[in-house]
Amino acid sequence: MNLFSTTWFFEGVWHPPQTPSQVILVVAIAVLLAQQSWFISIKNLSVFILSLIIGFIINHFYTPTWSVELMLLIFALTISLLVTLRLTLITAILFLLLISSGIALGLDSRPIMIPGFGNSIAVNWLLGATASMSALFIVANLPTYFLRNLINGVVLRVIGSWIATSALFVLVLAVAKS
Repeated sequence: MNLFSTTWFFEGVWHPPQTPSQVILVVAIAVLLAQQSWFISIKNLSVFILSLIIGFIINHFYTPTWSVELMLLIFALTISLLVTLRLTLITAILFLLLISSGIALGLDSRPIMIPGFGNSIAVNWLLGATASMSALFIVANLPTYFLRNLINGVVLRVIGSWIATSALFVLVLAVAKS
């Protein structure tokens, strides 16, 4: 039996980019960490990935009955407002935001389970989703890190306000739809 399936891996890779609330939250986290420093961004990427995996594990055993997507949008709105205010955050608050956001992202992502295929489908899907969210984080973090001191940080604050606006817009649409 083949343990690695590129089909299910790429199904996992394409899940986060197709979910607006996940993209908005990952970009908001990347911009928030870009405001801090390069060492903090790299160190916290591993914390984010670990909390994402913990969220996947929790999601495997417990399916939330409440809307995780709304929680993701509220996290994205809060984090992007922190970017707009350009606050220097205490490490404990930054860790708490990263861990709670990573777990929420993991709770929002669940692979399709087909009976008889075993757990390798889920593992491949989750590896793809983790790789996709990590790549999205890095792609959003690198350019914003170089923009953090441009015009005294105004560029990142404007990006933060755009993220807050988009998170609020999607949140309003999600609430209006339900």
